Amino acid sequence: MDIFQAISELTTLPGVTGNEVAVAEVLKGYFRAYTDDVWIDVSGNCYARIGSGKGPTLLVMAHMDEVGLMVTDIEDNGMLRLRSVAGVDPRVLPGSEVMVHGKKKIHAVMGAMPPHLLSAADQEKNYKLDDLICDTALPAEEVKALVSVGDNVTFAPFPPMQLKNNFIAGKTFDDRACVVAMLYAMELLKNTRLNCNLVFCGSTQEEGMNFGATCGAWNIEPDMAIAIDVCHAPQPGAKPTDYMDFDKVSITCGSNVNPKMYEWLCEVGTDININWEADPCMGHSGTDAHRMQVGRAGVATGIISLPLRYMHTSVEVINLDTLKNCARLLAGFAAAIGEDWEEKLCLDD
Repeated sequence: MDIFQAISELTTLPGVTGNEVAVAEVLKGYFRAYTDDVWIDVSGNCYARIGSGKGPTLLVMAHMDEVGLMVTDIEDNGMLRLRSVAGVDPRVLPGSEVMVHGKKKIHAVMGAMPPHLLSAADQEKNYKLDDLICDTALPAEEVKALVSVGDNVTFAPFPPMQLKNNFIAGKTFDDRACVVAMLYAMELLKNTRLNCNLVFCGSTQEEGMNFGATCGAWNIEPDMAIAIDVCHAPQPGAKPTDYMDFDKVSITCGSNVNPKMYEWLCEVGTDININWEADPCMGHSGTDAHRMQVGRAGVATGIISLPLRYMHTSVEVINLDTLKNCARLLAGFAAAIGEDWEEKLCLDD
């Protein structure tokens, strides 16, 4: 598969938390290249099942939703007032190009009072959403005919930018780059006989309250699960304890992870020569693992993460080689599941 093409197509689709339908419909098509067992549930999660039909069930989940904005007021002059949906930082918005998803798509910009018109004290402050305006440049009457309170606004859907050394930058890599990693894992497994049922899921509403993961764990009833998401990569000013190296797959250990799943993932990573790093997590990981772990009677859950720079902006940066290694680890883990899986997960040591 063409990984860059898949990332380009999936990241340019609108899918603000709670409204991921466009992404799910396209993901269905990608899934169907590997299996006919594809479906979407009531919560909007998109699933694909492969495997033997026997043995344990492994659920692998990456979320389809993105942080975005919502129209909360239309001013008399046609300017739009917005609020964040699940985590847009207002500091990155001034000067940004955005897309308003009204009755039709409208290109717009995020404007703010220029520094020339601000007091010296206000020039030292960060912008808040109340200070920003979404400007479509359309007459007020046309804006009010096309846009309603509650419509979503996203970063402009530009395709990713190819940087040097197999790095790329763009919007919504959190977490659709990991959705593509799932697809690449399916590509790697297409000629492999599995001793498990393997269900891949593009989940909804992770950036909100992980509701898609709650429904997914309930629907699939997995014996084990893996959340694949992004983590922070090195960037100026960040503490070394706050990020993972770009060239290493992150494997989480801590209270949001089953210790035996962690050990097993590390073992597989080492066996197949993947450059990985332990990522300690003292509590809620902020991923779908949080909800899958407590699904039904509890699910043995692990977390694999792709290092990413500039999270929740329109210029998130990842390395495609590391994305491929995330997929290799997923595929290697699924292929390693055998009849001794219960013994491997047993906490009764």
